Amino acid sequence: MIFRNYQEYLDKKETLAQSLKGRYGCIVEFNGFVREYDIKGGKRVPAKGLNVGEVVIEKLKEIREETIKKYDLIEVVIFHETGFLEVGERVASIAVFARHRKEAFLALAFIIDEMKKYH
Repeated sequence: MIFRNYQEYLDKKETLAQSLKGRYGCIVEFNGFVREYDIKGGKRVPAKGLNVGEVVIEKLKEIREETIKKYDLIEVVIFHETGFLEVGERVASIAVFARHRKEAFLALAFIIDEMKKYH
């Protein structure tokens, strides 16, 4: 489930938290924001924002499915913005529903690493 509206993401995450009770042992979450600098050549460079193309949404669908299978997850819910985002704006939120924390944290790191390839 990929959402482009943050409130819809939050609503779905809460609905799943209620409907899947007893199946998951944890929900691990990530919230990413545009920071005021980038790292280029090992140095901090001031940033004016982040431009995120539409391709990330299609790629996230594939990444989500791959991650669920790879880590045997119960569910993954993702919100992601596109377009030009200013410093401080939310870029993405991810909720991983898993039986155990180890695979949840590994899966979350995997999703973030894969997602960043399209920023």
